[in-house]
Amino acid sequence: MHLHTLDFIVIAIYMLGLVAIGFLFAGRQKDKATYFLGNRRMPWFLAGISVIATLLSTMTYLAIPGEMIRYGIGLFSSLLAFFVIVPFVNYLIIPFLMRLEVTSVYEYIETRFNLTTRMLAASAFIVSRVIWTGLIIYMAAFAIAAMTGWSIALIIILIGLITTLYTTVGGISAVMWTDLVQFFILLGGAVFVPIYIGFVTDAGPATWWSTFSEAGRTQVPLYSFDPAVRLTVIGMMVSSFIWNICTHGADQVAAQRYLTTPSAAAARRSVLVFSIANVAMILLLAVVGLALFYFFYLRSGLPVQAFQEQIAPEADKAFPRFIAANLPAGISGLILAALLAAAMSSLSSAINSISTVAVTDFIDRFRLFANQQNHLLLAMGIAAITGLLGIASALTVNGFMQTGEWNLLELMERGNHLFVAPLGVLFFVGFLVPRAGSRAAIGGFLAGLATSVSVSFGKEIYGLENPIGFIWNLPGSFVVAFVTTVLLGFVFKRPAAA
Repeated sequence: MHLHTLDFIVIAIYMLGLVAIGFLFAGRQKDKATYFLGNRRMPWFLAGISVIATLLSTMTYLAIPGEMIRYGIGLFSSLLAFFVIVPFVNYLIIPFLMRLEVTSVYEYIETRFNLTTRMLAASAFIVSRVIWTGLIIYMAAFAIAAMTGWSIALIIILIGLITTLYTTVGGISAVMWTDLVQFFILLGGAVFVPIYIGFVTDAGPATWWSTFSEAGRTQVPLYSFDPAVRLTVIGMMVSSFIWNICTHGADQVAAQRYLTTPSAAAARRSVLVFSIANVAMILLLAVVGLALFYFFYLRSGLPVQAFQEQIAPEADKAFPRFIAANLPAGISGLILAALLAAAMSSLSSAINSISTVAVTDFIDRFRLFANQQNHLLLAMGIAAITGLLGIASALTVNGFMQTGEWNLLELMERGNHLFVAPLGVLFFVGFLVPRAGSRAAIGGFLAGLATSVSVSFGKEIYGLENPIGFIWNLPGSFVVAFVTTVLLGFVFKRPAAA
């Protein structure tokens, strides 16, 4: 299994292009408004594409085809939730968010509750996104190592350093324009692979689906009250709904994209772009997983049930191995560039957003610097440090995965979603529960976090025979956090109307 010289040339051109875009925008960074929000003049279509490239690209390209091969179609029932997600985000979250006129969404938390609650929310965001950057870099390194045999640790360092460089110098404008380039590379790869497999196997989606059905991977339970059941249709829809509303409202990475647009109307169009692109990409990659299953099944010569048992433990490696061993020279390099794009677009956004929160919620809040130029240099310095922290986090994840039993999707769902619902509840109770004050909000946040940790790591913490299904993480922590906040609102003194 190896790449050709042409593949490495394509990858090198891609990397140099990203760095060039970063330096192209470097000269335009005059102050914080430009560096963090692009002066609130970014096009709505660019903001929508940037959200999808940021939030879902790594999981999309690495975890979803492997999930399809190993476990079947259960994950994709989450797409049905978008019929509810889009109106909820567009008509409740976006109007409220755009009226705030903030740089960091956690500025609102202090206005509604107090400084302590704001510091808690901002700190939780930073910790969660440092973990996220580690997962992102690891996933890309995992794929490249499977294709090339290179050291995962070395790949982690190279990806982290290159992404940190162009993000640090170019600010949010460089991040969003590189996201656009990276998204279309991702899209092209997702379209090309099934077409190529159809050509070389002389079979199409109907045949792929028939074979997949024989392996028993097209059935998924509608619902179950057994917490050990891994996936259900209802569970995935509820989990997807909660993840999206919490992320779009209370996560700086997503909210910052909407804040770069000039109006609420533009932001709503961005949400539509994100939603359409998200559904299309996930469906395309489901087809990629289906095609890969059929391709390797033909190569194996095994009965379909025996093949399913054989490929399941290696499902996450199927896509990168196919790219390295079966695609023509140059095409492998281009799709490998797409895998890199999946990681680097998310990593660059995390770096910029963490820098935004660190400067706005800590440096500016306590008036540590007065000079605007110092602000800009400090923001760049924090961005560089964030990139280094992401590299350290990825190396830690690599060590864990050497002994862990989770696949990539479970790693993301369990390790990456600890703070999503607790942060989201802080945002929602702010304008939905007037009775809740700062002590009630903090109590609810901590209760939600404890629930999330218990669901994600219950087997390890409590010695459970079977792990709790990860679909219970977000719904469980959201309900516990929200209900706890409401109840504590009756225990503690009601806040002043102002």
